[in-house]
Amino acid sequence: MARARVGGLSRKTGINPVPIIIFVLVAALVGAGLFAWDYSWRKKQEEATKPPAPDVIVRSLIENIIGKDTVKGVKLDTATGTVNATFESATFKPEEAQKDPQKWVQNSREFLTAEAQLASDIILNVPQPILAQVPAMGDIKTVALTIVYQEATLATAVAERGKEIQVTFVDSRLK
Repeated sequence: MARARVGGLSRKTGINPVPIIIFVLVAALVGAGLFAWDYSWRKKQEEATKPPAPDVIVRSLIENIIGKDTVKGVKLDTATGTVNATFESATFKPEEAQKDPQKWVQNSREFLTAEAQLASDIILNVPQPILAQVPAMGDIKTVALTIVYQEATLATAVAERGKEIQVTFVDSRLK
């Protein structure tokens, strides 16, 4: 009668399988952990490289032209292709009105028109690298701007693609 041998593989070959099994399990766990970490890191990187929303881009474009922290609000209606933006004038200086009121009114109107022109032009003619990342910026057809100074509305402007900008001076000092 044959008897079963005690010790199995380690007795036949002289190799104990327990450390090998432990090594394979540890290597598998470490590999799975590295895979999970790499996957989550890549997801975070993808989210970080997504372009910002169109309204954030509009705010940034206007602030690059007019000045930092001048934009008070931006509303973008993608259905109609309209942007409504409110920003603080960087050139309006009411303290200079005492020197020469007529010249001040003329200069102020000119400067406010230039601000509106520059702000609307950069939105309607978005640079190609931005347009390539955010195609929705190319769908903007109309820009409505409100120019304020210390919470008082100075002027409103409406610009449409392919048309001349229309500026309306609201403040009584500019009429």
